[in-house]
Amino acid sequence: MKFSEIKHKIKNLGNFRSLKEIKKAGLRIVRNTATGDYWLIEEEFLKPVIKSPRELKTILVKPDDLKFKVLMVDKSKKELKGKKVLDYIEWGEKQGFHKRPTCKSRKWWWCLDCQKLPMIIAFMFEDERKFSCFNNCAYVDAAIYTIYPSDVKILCFLNSTLFALFKEILARPPEGLGALQLKIYDFEKLPCILLNYDINILNYFSQSIFTELGFDPDKPIREQEPNPLPDRKALDDIVFDALGLTEEERKEVYWAVAELVQNRLKKATSV
Repeated sequence: MKFSEIKHKIKNLGNFRSLKEIKKAGLRIVRNTATGDYWLIEEEFLKPVIKSPRELKTILVKPDDLKFKVLMVDKSKKELKGKKVLDYIEWGEKQGFHKRPTCKSRKWWWCLDCQKLPMIIAFMFEDERKFSCFNNCAYVDAAIYTIYPSDVKILCFLNSTLFALFKEILARPPEGLGALQLKIYDFEKLPCILLNYDINILNYFSQSIFTELGFDPDKPIREQEPNPLPDRKALDDIVFDALGLTEEERKEVYWAVAELVQNRLKKATSV
């Protein structure tokens, strides 16, 4: 959308006459989706936030893949004097936001608790994609879990097909449109193995489990031979080799997880 088309909707535009001037001042145009209005807010107070695994393409969280920002302002009104974000905060007070239970209990109602950036993130809901991410740039929404491991190499096992199988077996029954729901206590029950490995999995592109394992989801899984993608096979072989699984046992892991996901999704479409 062009600046000229939204200029009249920017509540605290002031004397700015162009997008170039706004950027030079370290500001960003932010849209309030509830009202349709736009505001100028200092870029220093806008941090990347992950709201859904659908935004993420690779195991490494990349800022360019993220759609949303969260307002993180750990300063008093006195410290914010002269800042554009103060206009937005004062507008929020006129709407009564400061009286809401979760806001009025804070030192400053607009200040979210400054969360430590999570090194690894996992997801409450899973469909056909089975992955966890390495993160060093974004905060997370409520349906995403944060993990602060003693060793980041745990990421290998968290992205293995064997761990995907554990989740399908031990997690809560699917709800809604077939998404598997994993609560905190579900994760606590899941077996986990710390492995040494020397491959870079961070740029691994996460896809449907059927695509990664080489199955056609519209056909019986057991009638197909597993044909995992090279990256998927390399990652899984680290786990399978450490556990000493035979070739047939490896195939059984692939068949089992794909079959469980297939049955879960089919059940959802039949309801």
